[in-house]
Amino acid sequence: MRRLLSILCMVLPLLACAADSESLEVFALVPLQIGPHTIEVQLADTPEKRAQGLMYQQSAEPGMLLVYSRPTAMALWMANTAMALDVAYIGPDWTIVQLVQLQPFDETPVPSPGPVVAALEMPLGWFAQHGIVIGQSVRLNPSAH
Repeated sequence: MRRLLSILCMVLPLLACAADSESLEVFALVPLQIGPHTIEVQLADTPEKRAQGLMYQQSAEPGMLLVYSRPTAMALWMANTAMALDVAYIGPDWTIVQLVQLQPFDETPVPSPGPVVAALEMPLGWFAQHGIVIGQSVRLNPSAH
């Protein structure tokens, strides 16, 4: 009986993880131009994908663009997210309106400064390292549509 309990204690968590991973969204990679840089990022363009974001991923690479079809006020938090992030809130004119940093597992909502059309999540320090600042333009490449 003890052996059976021991086996169950090892297997049940694995089954729970498998069940969770089956329900995780899959993200397409899309080209994005931010300032002078062209990068590929994961695209979160549905409510389900935006809700999941980078949760459960092991790295913030290659980044994620959360996109809305029309300007909306949004807030991000770090539930189930183990890595620190830089976030650029992107206004209706597709320019960066705010840069914020989010810490792992911090569930404090960080709101956008007003209605935005997107948020770009990148590894902590990425914007500074690439000289990205408020006011720079962001655009999805036409090939992404």
